[in-house]
Amino acid sequence: MRGWPHAVVFDLDGTLIDSAPDLHHAAVRLMTDRGLAAPSLEAVRSMIGEGVGRLVERLFAAQDVPLLPQDLDRHSTAFRHLYLARVCVDTTLLPGADRTLAELGARGVPLGLCTNKPLQHTRAILTTLGIADRFAAVIGGDSLAVRKPDPAPLLAALDALEAAPADAVFVGDSAIDARTARAAGTALVLVDGGYAHEPLAALAPDALIPTLEALTAALEGLQPADRGGREVGGW
Repeated sequence: MRGWPHAVVFDLDGTLIDSAPDLHHAAVRLMTDRGLAAPSLEAVRSMIGEGVGRLVERLFAAQDVPLLPQDLDRHSTAFRHLYLARVCVDTTLLPGADRTLAELGARGVPLGLCTNKPLQHTRAILTTLGIADRFAAVIGGDSLAVRKPDPAPLLAALDALEAAPADAVFVGDSAIDARTARAAGTALVLVDGGYAHEPLAALAPDALIPTLEALTAALEGLQPADRGGREVGGW
């Protein structure tokens, strides 16, 4: 019998990695090249989570600069190029990420990634950090016509992993991730300390953990029971 969970899918930014320093570098270049003030690292950190377009929109809105749709597209394209040129210089794995991925992989749990970051940037980061081979499915923000919190990207990752939503866990760090998991029908684990803009407990996750080092224990606590009350497919 296939053990619980049948698959674990992770968010990327704020869950597995701290990408804010490199995103900040690209944001500074984008704005100062256009004669605008350089945003602070903390300002950029507060804007992460809904894809490049929303980040760029927030950067200009913070300086009261309205953008027409064509301007947003142009600046978003420029940002992607700036970011790709320096996509993983100061980006780091968050505490427990490497160990947890290795442990789950050793236990035979299929792993996936579902992020709003563009796929090209995502793969470059995974390769640079040495964790690309940990994931059997990687869905980026431009892999489909929609992105999180639409459940389609997460469902696409689960389909690639051959796992039903009810047998899977999504691990994230934000309200976007919570909405995605609930819409897809997976269990939800939220990791504190990422890029959330609200108290994570208020999002009612199935488990809330301080770091990824606590994920294995959280998964054991979420293990479902069959109709007779006996736990299914233990570790």
